[in-house]
Amino acid sequence: MELRHLKTFVTTAEAGNFTRAAERLDVTQAAVSQHIAVLEAHYGQVLFERGSRTATLTEAGDRLLETVREVFELLEAADEQIAGNRTAVTGRLRIASSTVPAEWWLPEVVAGFRGACPDVHETVTVSNSRTASAAVASGDADVGVVGELPGDDRLVARAVAEDELVLVVGRDHPLAEIERISAGELMTLPLVVRGNGSASQRCVDEALEAAGVHRDELVTWMETNSVDATRSAVTRGLAAAFLSKGAVVDDLDSGRLKHIRVGRVRPRRQLYLVTAVDRVAGTPLREFLEFVESL
Repeated sequence: MELRHLKTFVTTAEAGNFTRAAERLDVTQAAVSQHIAVLEAHYGQVLFERGSRTATLTEAGDRLLETVREVFELLEAADEQIAGNRTAVTGRLRIASSTVPAEWWLPEVVAGFRGACPDVHETVTVSNSRTASAAVASGDADVGVVGELPGDDRLVARAVAEDELVLVVGRDHPLAEIERISAGELMTLPLVVRGNGSASQRCVDEALEAAGVHRDELVTWMETNSVDATRSAVTRGLAAAFLSKGAVVDDLDSGRLKHIRVGRVRPRRQLYLVTAVDRVAGTPLREFLEFVESL
């Protein structure tokens, strides 16, 4: 159990349902449900009566709410009393990230965190979402930044950003002047696709499946786990690819890459911070999580 779980509990109690609480906290509804589940497991009590659109406190929930509000008041008083007297945060923070957030989300966040905690030494290991989550679960990393929920009871995930995946071609590609193609036309287009373990590719595959296009029906020009290799091939007009809009925004703005819409296919996904449920968070990690939540 962590303070953020209690914050979610109070927000849900005040909001009256999980959806509004998620909106106020800027997280997914699944994250709210997960936080409440952690508290209910910790206390061995049901804290909310769930309705179709409501979440009403149980008797145990009422008692907890009263106590938690007192705790938060004490914490606020402590903050006021020791403001300006905090010792510098030192230590190391081991971050495991999948490739897409490592390109466009994480650098800006780490730069901001470095300004707030200059004495913390960050290390970033880049792989794919599954490997990054596994590193956190095994203790090889303190926090993961991934593009899919880990599906591991040892881990807890919180949504921190949304990623849109768009079909792009180089400016000299034959389709560069076309704004939209159908899902059927996509099946004739040579593509660079991501390899196994890529949350980005799974997101694209799921969106295409919903449009009636199976991965095996696509023309795979090249398969790679490298975002840089994908971008390079596309920029040179060799093939098209689905890439994170955040990762290629500069290329789109400069005209090096062109965005082509594919019917009603809109691959979107959340980016998550992943931490271990039962591991005590060191000071650098706590500060990092609080910094991200403040963004």
